Parts: sequence; C-alpha cells; structure tokens
Amino acid sequence: MEPIIRQVTTAVLVQEDIDVADHGNHGTKVAVYNGVSTEDEPSAAWGWHQFPRKTTIVIGYLGGLSMFGMLFGNHQGHVENIWLVAIGVLVLLGTTLYARHSSPNWKPKPARATVTAHNKPAGHQEPDWAADQRNLTGAYANMTTAELRSWNLPGVGSDGVENIETPKHALHH
Repeated sequence: MEPIIRQVTTAVLVQEDIDVADHGNHGTKVAVYNGVSTEDEPSAAWGWHQFPRKTTIVIGYLGGLSMFGMLFGNHQGHVENIWLVAIGVLVLLGTTLYARHSSPNWKPKPARATVTAHNKPAGHQEPDWAADQRNLTGAYANMTTAELRSWNLPGVGSDGVENIETPKHALHH
C-alpha cells in the first residue's frame, strides 16, 4: 500500500506508513518541520540544523580558542597542555575547512591536466628508439662525436671528428 499523508498543521506534516514490518501494525510517524523530515534529522523539531553558517563558524573558532585559554590553570603536568593544544588545533583546522568548503562561492579545483604517455594525438606513431640508436638515425642522426661517446655509441658524429683524445685516467693532466 502507498503511505497516507495528512496535513496536521501548516508547518507540520505527519506521514503514517501502514505496512511496516519492523513496527507491527503501529505504523511510523514522520514529522516534517520547515521542509526537514525527522526521518532524515531526528532533531528537526528542535531546530539544531537551522544554525546559520556564520554562527557555526564563530562558535567553532571560539571553541578552538577557548581550548588555548584552558592552558592557564592550576595543573602541574604537561600532558593536559599537549591534549589542549592538539584538540584546539584540530578544532580550528576543522572550522577553517568547514568555513572554506561551505562557502557559497567555493568551487573544487579542477583536476590538473598533465602530459603523460597516454596523451598522444590520434595517429601518433612512437619512434623505434632502439633502431634509431643502433643505426644513428632520428634523434641520434645529428649528434657530435663527443655526444656519441657520452652515450657509448661507436661511429663518427656530425662534426666529422673520428677520434677523440681521452686521458688514460681521470687524474691525468
């Protein structure tokens, strides 16, 4: 059966669900206050969800700062101080995150566009790097003899130098 909804007052709606297995034949009463159902928020009748955003932020900052105010007292150990500072910092950090992310103007940052090996244009053909290195073609075609030696490649480079004088060891001058 479909639930029966009847209007009790202009601000309160009561919904009675007749076929509820968990509650036998008693039914479930759900009240809606100013568009908020007690099924979603049990405290809707009390109005706790109605705090304005700015009030929540001010209370959060005052609560965090009051934790630091408790550092001045008649306690002798430092364990309490550590806990007060840690909880105070967490409350202030949480309040700041809430204030930033609950702002009507806040938008999440777009994902960064990165260049990876998967971002290739349509029809892209990857060069055969091993064959180019072996045959001194492609990116290896215009290397000087010194550059070829630094890559441990044989052959004469684009500068035409056939032999490069190298010392017998690093300390030889």
